[in-house]
Amino acid sequence: MLRRPAVLAVMAILLAAVPGLAAAPRIAAPAYIVLNPATDEVLAQRAADRELPMASTTKIMTALIVLERADLDDTFTVPPEAVAVGGSTARLEEGEQISVRDLLTGLLVASGNDAAVTLADGVAGSQAAFVRMMNARAEELGLRHTHFANPHGLDAPGHHSSVRDLVTLAEVAMENPVFREDVASRRATIPGPGGVGERPLESENELLDIDPEADGVKTGMTDGAGYALVAHAGRSGLGLDLYLASLRSPSSDIRARDARALLDDAFSHYARARLLEPGTVVARAQVDGVPGATIPIVPAAALDAPLRLGEPVTATLVAPQEVEPPVERGDVVGTITYRQNDRAVGRMDLVAGESAGGPGLLDRLRAGWEELVP
Repeated sequence: MLRRPAVLAVMAILLAAVPGLAAAPRIAAPAYIVLNPATDEVLAQRAADRELPMASTTKIMTALIVLERADLDDTFTVPPEAVAVGGSTARLEEGEQISVRDLLTGLLVASGNDAAVTLADGVAGSQAAFVRMMNARAEELGLRHTHFANPHGLDAPGHHSSVRDLVTLAEVAMENPVFREDVASRRATIPGPGGVGERPLESENELLDIDPEADGVKTGMTDGAGYALVAHAGRSGLGLDLYLASLRSPSSDIRARDARALLDDAFSHYARARLLEPGTVVARAQVDGVPGATIPIVPAAALDAPLRLGEPVTATLVAPQEVEPPVERGDVVGTITYRQNDRAVGRMDLVAGESAGGPGLLDRLRAGWEELVP
């Protein structure tokens, strides 16, 4: 166990910048943001808090409310207003009964407005009641620039969001595996009416085609929102994932190409670094009652992390000056945390690198003598 208070040490490391990084891409959308969810660092932005119509990216919130309030096996009846709403459709038929699970696929893959209305009525009894749930949840999540007027995203007075809010919302929704599975799918099927046959569905998210490591999140298009996108993508070699949102792109092709360019540029400013090697002695601690005896303090495992190029890394080491035996090799005795720009980028437990038993008779005699003799 620890005997004396832990000591704090701070070390600094500098990762050299890589010369010749490409110039930042030119983006057509008047509002966009790229964010690292691990550190909440904004890597690129334009008008990130501007309130704009958000089209079918609205359905991220619709799906989140449904996933929080309904059972996937529940069955809802498609109301007349769902079929009449217009716009993108999951090809539902009035009066058919369909499971929440299949409705979510129709909502998120085909961006079906009919699925949105059916889910809203099924969960809350009416679209108006469901919209109140959406706005209450937005307030809980701190989405200061977001207000909903419907569950599907067609342009309406008072229906708006910001790219920053959309990324925050997507982060929460992507924690749900059902949501994550659907938004990663370019194509899917749901049963036909009465369970007869299948209805093929297709997503409009071209980013899934041009970026093999993209896995969501939602597109949208209306006159007010232009071509909208909320995206998530990773780079497995870096061990890093990023979120992106853009509003009012001029076309679906430009929307996808600009998103890929923004993501590639943001990822290019990172490198994966080995911060700790196994067995590295980062400190030593005195063994209480055994004069002259110390144990090494080592990381519990190797630590790799994606780091921003050209920015200093600080390592905060919390470790004991003295341990009270017995101590077993592998016992956790401290931590080390790495930060860039005051944001944690890696953390590892520190453990005893060797075992240490209690003092023997000679150690106790020596310790007693040292206490008597000044």
